[in-house]
Order: sequence, then C-alpha cells, then structure tokens
Amino acid sequence: MKILFVHEVNYTEKVIFEMHEFPELLALRGHDVSFFHFPERPAVVRRSLRTSVVEIPGRVHPGARIRLITPPTLGGGTLDRYLAPILGLPALRREIVHGGYDLIVLYAVPTTGWQTVSIARRHGVPVVFRALDVSHGIRDTPVSALIKLAERHVYRGADALSANNPAMARYCIEASGRTGPTRVDLAPVDLSHFEREVQADIRPRLGLSAGDRVLLYMGTFFPFSGLDIVVRGLPALIARDPSIRLVLVGGGELESTLRATVEELGLERHVLFTGIVPYAELPEYLAAADVGLNPFEPGLVTDIAIPHKVLQYMASGLPVVSTDLEGLHGVLGDESGVTFVAGPADVADAAYGLATIDRAMLASIADRQRRFAHSTFSEESAVSAFEEHLRTVG
Repeated sequence: MKILFVHEVNYTEKVIFEMHEFPELLALRGHDVSFFHFPERPAVVRRSLRTSVVEIPGRVHPGARIRLITPPTLGGGTLDRYLAPILGLPALRREIVHGGYDLIVLYAVPTTGWQTVSIARRHGVPVVFRALDVSHGIRDTPVSALIKLAERHVYRGADALSANNPAMARYCIEASGRTGPTRVDLAPVDLSHFEREVQADIRPRLGLSAGDRVLLYMGTFFPFSGLDIVVRGLPALIARDPSIRLVLVGGGELESTLRATVEELGLERHVLFTGIVPYAELPEYLAAADVGLNPFEPGLVTDIAIPHKVLQYMASGLPVVSTDLEGLHGVLGDESGVTFVAGPADVADAAYGLATIDRAMLASIADRQRRFAHSTFSEESAVSAFEEHLRTVG
C-alpha cells in the first residue's frame, strides 16, 4: 500500500512514540510510506516558503525509509502554529490530490487534521484517524473551543477510527456522534530496544551513587504531568531518607516552573534534569533507576490516554507506579505488575516504598511487567493488527 501519515508535530525531533513506530514498521514490511509533519520548535530554525521532500532513515528502525514532507514554515514557533493551517494547506492538498495514496493515516486535528478529512473525502482517498489523546485539552489556548470543533469534524468524518484503548474509542464516539467503523488497535513497543543488556552504568556520570534510591520520569513535562506535585512532596520523603533522587528525563512547558520549585525548596542535590536524551541512550537511563513514575493528574486528557512511557518502563524491567487512569488501567488491568495510586501526590511515596522492598520481590514485579508487555504490546502483533485494519479500509 502507498500510505500517507499526517501529524502536526515534528517527526525528526519529537520524543519517540508510535507515530514513528507504525510508519517505520509498515515501511519495513514493504509499504510505500510518506509522512507530512509540522516542524514545531526545531533545534535549528528553518524558514522557507517552499515545501521540502526528503527521504530519511527511520528514527526507531534505521533500516526503514520514510519520505518526509515539510510544508512551508516560518520557524516552527507559536505564530507559525497559528498560521500553519493556511500556510501548509497548498502543500497538503497537492500531496493528497496528486500523491496517488491508497489511504491516509491521520494523527493531526487542528493544524492539518480537519483539512485532511475534507480534502480526502472530495478526492476519494480513505482516511483512518488514529486517536491517541484529546487535542483541545492538552493545552489551554485561546482557540481551544475551535480545536474541539475540529475534533468533532475529524472523528465524525474519518472513514475509519483506530483508538489506542477502549476509553479513547468511547470518547470519540460520544464527542462526535460517530457511527462509522471504530476499533481499538494497541500501540507497538520496541521491546528489544528496551530489553537489551546495558553495557555501562551511567549513575556515576549523572552524579548518582550506588546507594541512591532513584525515581525516574521520562517524557514531556506537560502541565498535567503531575511533576510539580511530585517535586513539592519530595522534602517530606527526603526527611525520611536523604538518599532519594528524582531524575527527570525530557522537557516541556512545565520545566521552568519545576526548576524554580527545585531552587525554592533547596532540592538541587536531589532533583536532576537531564534534558532530551537520544532514543538510543534511553535504556541506560532506565537501568540507572529503581522505579519509573507516571504521575499524570487524572482528568479528561489523561484518563483516556495510554502514556507510552509506562509501556517502555515495563519493557525495560523498571517497576512502575502510576496514577490510576481509566484508559491505562483498562488496558493493563490488575495483573500487569504496575502499581496504581489515586493521584500524583501518592506516586513518589508509593515509588519509594517499592524501591525499598526486598530485591527478589522487586525483580519478580519487573519480570511480571516484562511478560505482560511481551504478550500485549509486541511490535509484530501490533503492526500486524494495524496493517490488517488498514487493508480493510484501503
């Protein structure tokens, strides 16, 4: 199949998740895959009124070849985001109308999503919308109400809808009155990457000692990440055990607030910001930790999402503590080995409790998580199911 993926984030610099894994795995299976992205906040600012088309190796699977389409851009900042629905429209229309695609896999909503659905419908190109989150709730912006309208248009207008968990599927149907085909396709996880044996202990490089109790968060510092609540709760834990260290891998909107809080509370020795870490190095960072955290605040956005970090923690054998989120708990159930707690204020305390239990018991939890990840999220089974779904549409 000739497949066009469309998303409104930066393919080359966004934290690795399924928007990279699905297209690259499909390309490795012989499909002709293109990706139309939005180059938000690039490390090297590029301004151009020309559309760029280049072939790149996969970020997760370098053997895959992806045709990457970058529309005209003014640098990827906030102004560019607001102008992108207009600025990138000619390039998007040209790709859909003249690209000869069998179908489109759509992740985008406000920036290029509603346009994709409308253009593709007029030109007879089937669209599968891949639902991962609630776009209008991720950030509070002046156009949140318009984004919500765009959501309804995309949910209702896509030829097929693929959600990453049952709670997400229900939300899409209830929010839009959708009556078309809707199914759940679980996300793939690069299990072999996160299971591989780590060659070097990076604790010394990070300034961590062998006796430290290391709690780790990996991913985007969203406003709803709960990290601010975790950091404010650290002094009470440190009073009980000064060996506690919190390692924050990634970055995002909340970072400046977190850094200010760390300074305010005098936690510089206990909280480490690593910045964005290359995908290839993530297993080393996970191996340096005792427990992985997912302290997302329960709410509309988080309750129907599947945080990919949790699946990666599980695959690496890092015991996980997460807030009890409907979508995540619905997929993982009670036998996955993940510890669920009521809210972000409880996450660090529960994680510390795990970090201090008998090593054999901790290893047993890690093994249960790994086995669950293998049986539920293997790349082979996930991409086979998704590929079969696409064939029924295209």
